Amino acid sequence: MMSEESWYSTIIREAAEGVSATDAVNAVMPGGMAVAGAVKAAADAAVGLGAVGSWSFDREEIEAIIADWKELAEQLREDRATFSQAETASYAPSNDEPSNRFVKSLQDGLAAIEKSNKSMQEYVDGFIEKLEEAKRSIGRTDDENANALGSANVNEV
Repeated sequence: MMSEESWYSTIIREAAEGVSATDAVNAVMPGGMAVAGAVKAAADAAVGLGAVGSWSFDREEIEAIIADWKELAEQLREDRATFSQAETASYAPSNDEPSNRFVKSLQDGLAAIEKSNKSMQEYVDGFIEKLEEAKRSIGRTDDENANALGSANVNEV
């Protein structure tokens, strides 16, 4: 697993130099987990440093990346269901003040985890949308290039 500093540095380098999409996704998903807030901070830092670059994709690579992010989205949905079940199953063993206070703090904590999970789900779903749009764009560009080459070959004959 990458340390926070190393993957943060990787994001900034990628923004400046442009790297493959697989490397970029691996940098933001150490151990299979999305680190949304830190990724945004790294991207903001790269922009603040005036870094300009791009990630390169090909069809097979972007399809694999989309599958990874969809798997992460499914894991987040499963986690959210688990949090909801835990919150529903939390009750005080007795009706005294310390027990009620403990259960209240437990439920508050679970609600905060659920809120964080929802935020991560929204981020991941948005990123998947952007990747799918990039995939469609790659397909259109490939089709346009193929058509242009086909037209050039017909005109040469």
